[in-house]
Amino acid sequence: MNTCYETMLSRIKKDGFMVYYGHKIPMCRFMRDVEAFCCGIKKLGLNKGDVVTLYLPTCPQSVVAFYACSKLGLIASFVHPMTPVDELLDYVKKTESKVLLFYDVLVRDERKLSEFKVELVRCSIADYVILRKPAYSLYSKAIGKRLKGIRSYKNLVAGISETLVAGDGGDVVCYMHSGGTSGQPKIVKLSNNAFNDTAVTIVEMYNPERFGDNMYLVTLPVFHAYGLCASVHTGVVAGFNLGLIPKYEIKAVKRYFKKYNITAWAVVPAMLIKLLRANALDDKRFGKLDVIWCGGDVLTESMVEQVDGILAKYSKRPAKLMRGYGLTETCGVCVVNNYEHYAKNSCGHPIEGCRVEIWDDDGKPLAPNITGEIVLTAKGLMSGYLGGGEDFVKDGKWIKTGDVGYVDEQGFVYVVDRKKRMIKIAAVNVFPAEVEECIERLPFVSEACVVGVKVDGKQYLKAFVTVKERMPVNEVSRLVTEHCK
Repeated sequence: MNTCYETMLSRIKKDGFMVYYGHKIPMCRFMRDVEAFCCGIKKLGLNKGDVVTLYLPTCPQSVVAFYACSKLGLIASFVHPMTPVDELLDYVKKTESKVLLFYDVLVRDERKLSEFKVELVRCSIADYVILRKPAYSLYSKAIGKRLKGIRSYKNLVAGISETLVAGDGGDVVCYMHSGGTSGQPKIVKLSNNAFNDTAVTIVEMYNPERFGDNMYLVTLPVFHAYGLCASVHTGVVAGFNLGLIPKYEIKAVKRYFKKYNITAWAVVPAMLIKLLRANALDDKRFGKLDVIWCGGDVLTESMVEQVDGILAKYSKRPAKLMRGYGLTETCGVCVVNNYEHYAKNSCGHPIEGCRVEIWDDDGKPLAPNITGEIVLTAKGLMSGYLGGGEDFVKDGKWIKTGDVGYVDEQGFVYVVDRKKRMIKIAAVNVFPAEVEECIERLPFVSEACVVGVKVDGKQYLKAFVTVKERMPVNEVSRLVTEHCK
């Protein structure tokens, strides 16, 4: 099988572009920088299987480094760029990284990195902008305390010489840091094949019209599997331009929709909530969309209906918000609604190559419509956790997700809640997400969060509710309680 690099090379829109801080970066420049990065990183003495830590936001450098690592058989370890330095050091040691790429405006005091004992590469916004380039460069120098002798990304990609593809489809291409299916922090190993199979399946299922300058808007962070695979790599495989937004802001989103032909967008519910609260989604500029993929958290049916109503109002196409489900362990996506298979309240059908079962506490498969733990296998399944651990079950090809749900007779998957959120009241299993969904159907409620509390040793539920307009607390409490009954 191919590496992600080879798949990118065969599918990318070569006369296309990506946009970063309002600047167009031609794909030919991007591909040139991937080759130059390969050359530069090889000169640092790295060999197949070595690890490069990317302490970066969603930016051109992180995308370049990912595909270069894929080509050379290196492993890109993605770490949230706001992770404290002492925790970052722990990740670097655990993964035995040889190189660390960091962002100058996010590391104010580079002297803290001196104890890392790895090759340091400084990246900057100024590496990929033309207008305001001096301003970005001066700003990053003014706010930070720099360490002397650090390599710059700009110098690392200054020259090109031939490098051969050393990676293979089965190789681990990246590490993702996850809470794991059990809630314990783990480092997930994902292969080239897992990324390619997931991205190609999504594109074939979506079947986008390949005309004009279609753009995939990337607002999900690349240090999450959902963002790197379902946004960046899927966008490249689809032959789309990419719009990179490193920090989610309403103004930036509206600006991209106004200026570019954005037809696909992957989000988490919080991003839509922010737009809806600001009344920013109800705008004709969003009429270009074909699809919004949404996962990563509980998505209420009331929000789906609201967003679909807005899309129907402006779009000339049958645009919809498609609820999906996935884990870091499955490259972020494994179940999703689409135009061919769609059901209300459901996360959709398993994508091609994915199978879902529902198990009871004894590990026995349950019949349709019976709630239990979601267990699955997929083409995009991880290669395992770094350091091993209990990861696979059932012939070593399935994983327990830690999520509770059910599958109906048509094969649609319904996620109820996280298993660890389940609360037992009077010997009945109660799922807070179901109560939250009930409360959020009240017209005056904006959001609800339900937790378990004990009073005099007896278990109850407590709801935290935000309202759209100011109301007396007692009145809110009375209406919510009556509605839940």
